[in-house]
Amino acid sequence: MAPRSWRTEALVISLSPFGEGHRSARILTPENGLLYAAVFGGSKSRLRGLVSPWQTGTAWLYTDPVKKTVKITDFDVHFWRQGIRENLVRSWCASLCTELITRSHGNTDWVLVNAFLDGIAVSDEDECRRGLLRFLWRVLLGAGLCPDCACCTRCGAGTNKENAVLYYSPYEDALVCAHCVRQEESRFPLSREARHYLDSIVQKRPSEVRALPLGTDAYSELRSFLFFLLSRMVDGPLKTLETGEGIL
Repeated sequence: MAPRSWRTEALVISLSPFGEGHRSARILTPENGLLYAAVFGGSKSRLRGLVSPWQTGTAWLYTDPVKKTVKITDFDVHFWRQGIRENLVRSWCASLCTELITRSHGNTDWVLVNAFLDGIAVSDEDECRRGLLRFLWRVLLGAGLCPDCACCTRCGAGTNKENAVLYYSPYEDALVCAHCVRQEESRFPLSREARHYLDSIVQKRPSEVRALPLGTDAYSELRSFLFFLLSRMVDGPLKTLETGEGIL
């Protein structure tokens, strides 16, 4: 029989009220994925200040084998990330991250998620937005959902020409060059600068990629492109993107 009391590393994803002053916590764990656990106690409970969204720590849990419920009995916070709550862009980036975790049923890289939240907690708004692009591209890479950016899928031409603009075709889930793209088809433009930024995320160290400049036009291209791929990955629109238009 599995032990009733156990502990695990946990990231608090969200909280929702139930009963008289109690809360249900959705937590991400490295070994058990997403779990729901009750946090009992009202406003004076010590746990109320510890179990909070975007905080990571060690959770002590109790599983009731009869009721088949889980409750948090203690939580030792290792990473508070107070900076996320102090800025709208930071909190919106973190909200998108946690919505993505929920929509993907916890199939997310534990180290990547925590590193992303650590980074945005201490970053300015522009770096948060660029960091979000890098995070999403890494998530898509891990899921095997990134299109090949090395050549045109229709003619096979390479994509390394200086200042060449290519287009992502949702229909073919691939890139096409300016000679092969059809004017009537839906497409997302990707400039040389935008593609170089994506390549750098894979090829360079995180500290080197953070130092790379990213122009306004290239940022807008990547934003539209990656948000589309993300929505396709979770099979539908994300509420954070819909309500955060103009923020992210």
